[in-house]
Amino acid sequence: MKGDSLLWTPFRLGGIELRNRFVLLAHWNGLDAPDGTPTEDLAAYYEARARGGVGLIVTGSHAMHPSGQMSPNYGRAWDRDAIPAYRRIVDAVHPHGAHVFAQLSHAGHTSLEHPPKELWAPTQMPEPYSRYNTVEMGPAEIEAVVEGFAASAVNMRDAGYDGVEIKLGHDGLLRSFVSPFFNRRDDAYGGSFEKRMRLPLEVLAALREAVGPDWPISVRLCLHEYTPFGYDLDYGLEIGRALAASGHVDLFCSDAGTFSSFWMEIPPSAVPQLVFNDLNAALKRATPIPVVAFGRIKNPVDAEGILQQGDADLIGMARQLIADPELPNKVRDGRLGEVRPCIAGNVCLHQIAQRDPIRCALNPAAGQERRLGALAPAALPRHVAVAGGGPAGLSAAVTLALRGHRVTLFERESEAGGLIRLAARQPLHAEIGESVEYLASEAARLGVDIRLGAEASVDAIEALGPDAVIVATGSRPYMPGRDSRDGASLPVAAAGMWASMGGLVPGLADDPRVVSVDDVMTGRIEAGQSVVVLDRNAHWEACGTAEFLLEAGRRVEFVTPLGAAGVDLEPGNAPLFYQRVRPQGLRIAVHADIRSIGPDGVVVVDVHTSEERILRDVDTIVVAIGRRSNDALYWALRERLPTFRIGDCRAPRLLDNAIHDGDAIGRELDARLDGAG
Repeated sequence: MKGDSLLWTPFRLGGIELRNRFVLLAHWNGLDAPDGTPTEDLAAYYEARARGGVGLIVTGSHAMHPSGQMSPNYGRAWDRDAIPAYRRIVDAVHPHGAHVFAQLSHAGHTSLEHPPKELWAPTQMPEPYSRYNTVEMGPAEIEAVVEGFAASAVNMRDAGYDGVEIKLGHDGLLRSFVSPFFNRRDDAYGGSFEKRMRLPLEVLAALREAVGPDWPISVRLCLHEYTPFGYDLDYGLEIGRALAASGHVDLFCSDAGTFSSFWMEIPPSAVPQLVFNDLNAALKRATPIPVVAFGRIKNPVDAEGILQQGDADLIGMARQLIADPELPNKVRDGRLGEVRPCIAGNVCLHQIAQRDPIRCALNPAAGQERRLGALAPAALPRHVAVAGGGPAGLSAAVTLALRGHRVTLFERESEAGGLIRLAARQPLHAEIGESVEYLASEAARLGVDIRLGAEASVDAIEALGPDAVIVATGSRPYMPGRDSRDGASLPVAAAGMWASMGGLVPGLADDPRVVSVDDVMTGRIEAGQSVVVLDRNAHWEACGTAEFLLEAGRRVEFVTPLGAAGVDLEPGNAPLFYQRVRPQGLRIAVHADIRSIGPDGVVVVDVHTSEERILRDVDTIVVAIGRRSNDALYWALRERLPTFRIGDCRAPRLLDNAIHDGDAIGRELDARLDGAG
């Protein structure tokens, strides 16, 4: 960054001065207690980001009324008995020089529960994404909301918070009141723009009266709903101007999307970086209120550009600061190459959508700061050999090196990265490659001896003479009845199994048209014009390959015994996948399997009715029905040297499992050397 960088310049907001322009955006992280009370884990989570240099932390969301919790473990700001627990967060953040606001929200018609409790809304109608209906609020409920926001703000002030944020954002009650689609009332709170604005303006006025003129109030403002029925930017700016005119708003935090456009609310990597900056800039021009920019901002150089262009005053990040809490300090110190990137894979979102504590694919400590805090130096530095340069092996090498161990890493290919290099070739998946690029860069910076093009054989390992061996040799496609250089794939026939799972499909083992995802994505095989993709993976291995083939001009039929293509894709990615592939002609057969492959065609069977149909003139059958561990080296070494297996070598899983496995063995090696692999 240049010497005139704005990112680390202070910013005055009312009576407080932020040390820099970095803002941790409010996001629920599932670390509250089951009843919503803040925990020590929650305080540690925010403390890590304060220690990392962020200027302003916005915690929450916190419900401002019992009816406003999106789930039972949602924050309970209305509860004065919770003030000591909230004070714990403040006391964790302030010593590190950061300021902290609390975001207050009423979930309204949005919920993470299935089925939810009673949902409050301006009009009785569910959000289109949902099948659950709502209560049309009456005067008593409206009064309770206004009073709840004001009382909750006082609680947060009494807990020591520096300010408060009101959520009129991508979910919640206040946005539904200002929305022409959701608010069909014809009373004092609906029927015209002015009446739709009445509730949020009453909330702001009550807050200001309760907390006084000098305590900052921010508004998280949805500027564009990105739905066919929702409001657009022009309307969003009109909301912003009305809020600013109240005189009660000190800060706007830009926002967009709804639960019915989830992919724009928390956009995955398929949504371009900086795609929302036009919204930030428009809000900045529309009112004199300072603006926090949002929307897939991960690169500090891009963040600096937003400030230099005058498109915003502050830079909001959530997922990027989940991935790397130290980003602000690294920017200050000129260590941009050490920033751990957010790849927008939305592991974090997938966790909290299930009401589980937040996790991050690239940062194993996220949400586990108390258990996985600062790395302890190794009491006895050792020489460790790592076999395999995929995400698990690289992660282990980095953590081991950070603790002071000497690491030699073998990678038989000419480039590290393992299967992630193939995943990055799938359409709109380039960012996943940043995970292994970052780890390889860190390993090199930390002095790991990386030996590319070097097979980690038993002889090579024994010649090295390490104190311990970490085997991270990955996995191979499950191709029943076929051998590979990494081992055989024996059918696991069993009564009652779907045919493809058991490996019992005639033709699967010996028809030359049958290939693996790896064959296609490495380019070892060029698929013919008519392709069948058989999927039991339920994730990107099959879905991304099908899309890759579509973009290459192939006709693709997607066959899966599951209920949908990509049933395990997180909720921001799945709709975008369908929006892309269906117009390209992807044919999807669900609850279906392949019964046989032969000269006359591919026989597809309904797994429930056994009804058959024949797909003729098929050139290539791509199967994604599982993977098998490449663990021969582990079994060969375990009686000779202290040896441990991680990642897909232990059990084929996803990227986050591989990286977390590597980090765990790096942290635990000293203790585990006395145990079994």
